[in-house]
Amino acid sequence: MKSGTKAQAVRAAFVASVVLSVFAFGLSHGARAEFTPVSSDSVDPVLLGKFRNTNYYVVMELDYLHHPLDTFVRDMRGQTLAIVSTPFKQAMDIEGTGKLIAGDVLNYAGRVNKEIRYKITKNEFGDGVGTCALVPFHTIAVDPKTIPLGSVVQIAETIGMVLPDGSIHDGIWRAEDVGGAIKGDRIDLFIGARTNAKTLVRAGITHLKPLTIRLLETPTESCVSRAPEI
Repeated sequence: MKSGTKAQAVRAAFVASVVLSVFAFGLSHGARAEFTPVSSDSVDPVLLGKFRNTNYYVVMELDYLHHPLDTFVRDMRGQTLAIVSTPFKQAMDIEGTGKLIAGDVLNYAGRVNKEIRYKITKNEFGDGVGTCALVPFHTIAVDPKTIPLGSVVQIAETIGMVLPDGSIHDGIWRAEDVGGAIKGDRIDLFIGARTNAKTLVRAGITHLKPLTIRLLETPTESCVSRAPEI
């Protein structure tokens, strides 16, 4: 999850789900470790509008080897999880997730006296809201006031996009994360690795380019409403 308060996000998801329940189609998807495809042909998309995009990814400690280890990464109880370089910690504070050289994946957990605290997660790419796992090129961070958390959406400009593994994107994404800077008409596309930004550029999706989003489904229950492990 990008920097923000999970409890607030879950409450916001509930409110948004009630307000926009007219868009729900009665389908339900449980928590999952991997993205579950949804056919855009099986539902009647509702146009939500144009949303300016940014992207986020897992920060790799391996990319910061030439910096000294001078910064503590702590959990919500104040226990030290790792000693890392300042640039790595700063990048991780922005993106919300980082992978240590030792292999542990650190994910945003909250703030204590303005200090961003972390937890170790078992999810390869980090955590979204609730028990959701981030999935490259399928998870988006949203403002729950404009796009309900848990929603399955279609981003028109990503249909047919060639992904890093050579597969073709179906345009389907899930709104399962939030971010401190993601407000109003902003969305954040999770791309997994920083180098994957070129995949977006090749598809003509540049920084803050407005993307067309249609709502396919708002499940009454999903991983966003489940309490994560502490």
